[in-house]
Amino acid sequence: MAIAKMKKLTLMAEQQNKETLLRSIQEMQSIEVISLSNVLEEDILEQFEVADVYNDTLDYKSELQDIKHALSYVKQYIPEPGMIEKLKTKREVLSLEELENNVKNTDIKGLISQVQDKEEELNHIEERKKALQEEESFLRKWRELKFHPSEVNGLKLLNVHIGTVDNEHAPMLIGGLDELSTAYYEEIFSRSDEIAYLIILAKEQEEQFKKLTTELSFRELKYPFELLPEDALYSNLNNQKSLHEKEAALKKEIKGWRSVSRDLQLAEEYNYNLGQRELAKDLVLNSEHLFIASGWIEEDKLDSLKHIINTDLGEDAVVIMTDDVKMEEFDQVPIVLHNNSLIKPFELITEMFSLPKYNEVDPTPLMFPFFLIFFGMIGADLGYGLLLWLGTFVALRFFNVEGSTRRFMKFLHILAYPTMAFGLFFGSFFGISLPFHVLSLQDDVIVVMVISVIIGVIQLIFGLIMNGIIKGRQGQRASSYVDGYAWAMMLIGLAIYVLGSIVFSIPLVTQIGIGLALINVAGIIVVSTISSKNKALGFGLGLYNLYGVTGYVGDIVSYTRLMALGVASANIAMAFNLIVGYLPPLFRFTIGVVLIIALQAMNLALSFLSAYVHSSRLQYVEFFGKFFEGGGKPLTPLKTLEKHIWLKQKN
Repeated sequence: MAIAKMKKLTLMAEQQNKETLLRSIQEMQSIEVISLSNVLEEDILEQFEVADVYNDTLDYKSELQDIKHALSYVKQYIPEPGMIEKLKTKREVLSLEELENNVKNTDIKGLISQVQDKEEELNHIEERKKALQEEESFLRKWRELKFHPSEVNGLKLLNVHIGTVDNEHAPMLIGGLDELSTAYYEEIFSRSDEIAYLIILAKEQEEQFKKLTTELSFRELKYPFELLPEDALYSNLNNQKSLHEKEAALKKEIKGWRSVSRDLQLAEEYNYNLGQRELAKDLVLNSEHLFIASGWIEEDKLDSLKHIINTDLGEDAVVIMTDDVKMEEFDQVPIVLHNNSLIKPFELITEMFSLPKYNEVDPTPLMFPFFLIFFGMIGADLGYGLLLWLGTFVALRFFNVEGSTRRFMKFLHILAYPTMAFGLFFGSFFGISLPFHVLSLQDDVIVVMVISVIIGVIQLIFGLIMNGIIKGRQGQRASSYVDGYAWAMMLIGLAIYVLGSIVFSIPLVTQIGIGLALINVAGIIVVSTISSKNKALGFGLGLYNLYGVTGYVGDIVSYTRLMALGVASANIAMAFNLIVGYLPPLFRFTIGVVLIIALQAMNLALSFLSAYVHSSRLQYVEFFGKFFEGGGKPLTPLKTLEKHIWLKQKN
């Protein structure tokens, strides 16, 4: 229930064992490989150099891109299983050796070439289809032309023109042709934007015709087909039908390539893994016979590492050296959080804010009980909680949800319990008041608000005490008191004052509360002054510190949102029930059923979204702000892709 203890790892072995060692590290998936160039002394660096793996890395990247493209192309034709079937299907689990054997026994380049051939063939068909569709459009326009334009070329006395003109120019063309004594014209087709004409005139009037048609943008027909338009259209449609059949046959063939898809998926995993190992080689120092690698590893995984290395390379094949983390390395140490199965899903809340640094504490277990309370108070409905519990239980029990999705499902499943508990506490079931409850969200709003504030004050005090403890461990004694313990004691003093003056009306308790608060007010000024080299500046800083009381007032008020959101959710659910209840019986049990399900589903979603967002906000702003800085970086081990399969880990 803390930050995992890390060790800096240095490995030295013969060059011939480099690939095997990196492969073993990758299969273990627990070691972050780091560069040694800025760590080792110069006299050692002179004997080693960094290998140039740039070209090899490019080759792997290029091949990986080809595999990804081929896989993406094939998958668009292979039918996807239904959502339920997909959720029930377990991902294949292979060891690194099994993965590599699968890929090595498959002609991946041949598969890529096969996919590329089909892609080119289908692309060619698509281009040909587009061309035929354009030709079809052209031929459908001219299908009323019953002779071939070439048949009227070369007449001795007459010229024949076939072409189109824009609609707005058609009247002027007709008028101009009417003025030509020998001209004969006939409309072939008319469209919304153009009209086609057959025009016959004597050769001696050709000059006048050209002048007229140039002004009106008359477009002569360029007919590229040997057949008549009607016959060419028939041939065109047959060609399109043939292409459609060929395309359907090719796509049907690709639909059956499930084994090809699987082989390409494994190849993607394999090539990614190789590429990652090549990148790791760029961080390794090499001499003629030896190489040195360095990285970070969790202390409790050292024994597993030694066992794996001894198994894969033999005993004494690798020199393993470990160092404790130095204080100056705290900012560079990667962070791994260790929490039990109940708290672990809530690490996602911490990760969304920031991981702690190595010398901080993991805030996840500290905020865990508060997050449960806050989420439960905002959701606060037995019916909503039961639905959340049932939905997440079914997903976790009967479906194959894995990785981050499984963690999120566990997170929601745990939150269902406080939602149901507070639903019973407030007596709410889908907005219906239960006959038994401790408090009511309709009648006891002020009491609920007071409870919200009390919980908020407790969390603030807890955060301030944690601040004092952390800074005390870091040797910042003055800061631990001024920024932590003093404010915690002041809040406790104010709480005692409220109890003595308002709740119990006991003057002595009231005076104790005031005294405790004032002593720590003075303590902040005194300690700030004593701890500063410049006493006047320290005194001023102490006074300025006290100005922070306004921030604490704002923090305390923020917790009233627990009451506000809980009351809003409950009253909206109740209002929806009333609306449906006012419907006549016929509509109430027909349309009303659908309506109430839709309205309650909407309110459920909004309630849980509000509970998640505002509970997180209270942790980040009010709680974490009192003791937690963050800024840690996660461990990024040399690992495999695990996009299509899960790897059997060596641990």
